[in-house]
Parts: sequence; structure tokens; C-alpha cells
Amino acid sequence: MLNTEEKFREMYEKYKNLIMKVAYDLTEDYHTAQDICQRVFEKLYGYQEHVDEERVRAWLVVIAANEARDYCRKGGQYTILLSGTAEMEYLMECENCIESHLEQRAQREFLGRMLEGLRRKNVNWYEVFMLAEYLEVPRKVIAKQRGISLSTVDLHLRKAKHWLTSHYQKDYEEF
Repeated sequence: MLNTEEKFREMYEKYKNLIMKVAYDLTEDYHTAQDICQRVFEKLYGYQEHVDEERVRAWLVVIAANEARDYCRKGGQYTILLSGTAEMEYLMECENCIESHLEQRAQREFLGRMLEGLRRKNVNWYEVFMLAEYLEVPRKVIAKQRGISLSTVDLHLRKAKHWLTSHYQKDYEEF
């Protein structure tokens, strides 16, 4: 159990970048990701006596993803720090920066559609897929955390990959 201020700081230093990445990947806004990261660690501070140290990473990632999804679902508002002109000047600083930005955004949106489609198809497949492929949690750990067998984890992964391939392969090849 997390039970000291020092242990909390240790966990913060260890996982803050991961939580920022999860939040940023889902919101595509750095400042929103910072806000979400702060909320996630506030929750950890409040629940630290209830969170097992061995599972704190997974707990933080799930909370961050839920916070980011809630933000996006509610049509999140954030302050635009640069005016349209200043933003354009900033983007023009490097050659092909706009094209690169648009391409990366299109890829993120496509990935988001794929993952959302998988989540709608089967939540269990989605959760196992995200843990194994995106967060690189070992399959044995996933099985133990979810209370399922390793073969069930493998089955969920195979079905998720097959479903993603059968539904999105053609679109993926266009990228």
C-alpha cells in the first residue's frame, strides 16, 4: 500500500510522463494533458491507502484514460494560447511542418476510430488489447489482474487483431 508522502512523490516521479502521454494521446492538447495528469495524481493521493503498489501503474493509466475520455466526451474546453496568425507562424518554422502535423493528426484520428470500433465491438478484447499492445503489460500480468486464464488473454488478443485487420486493413494500407 502507498502510505507516505515520500512514497507518493516516488510514484509521481516514476509515472508522471506515462500519464501525460496517455492524456495527450487521447486529448491532443498538452495543457489539457497537464490538467488531467494533475487530477489523476490528486485521486491517487486521496486513494493511496486503497491502491496496491504492484497495480498502481495500471490504476493510474486507467484513471488517466477515463479522465481524458470524459474530457473529450463532454466537448472539453481549453484556452487557445496562440492566435491563428501566431500559430501559423509557429508551424511554418520548419519545412513541411504543416503537412507532417496534418498527417500525424489523421493517423491519430484513424487509430482512435479503430480503437473505438474495437471497444464498441467487445470491451474485453479492447481492454486486453490496450494493456498488452499499447501499454506493454505482460500477458501473465493481464491474466492475473483480470482474473482470467492466459489462454483467454491470448484468445482476446487474437480476436481483437483479427477483427481490426478484417475491418481496417484496407484503410490502414492507404496510410
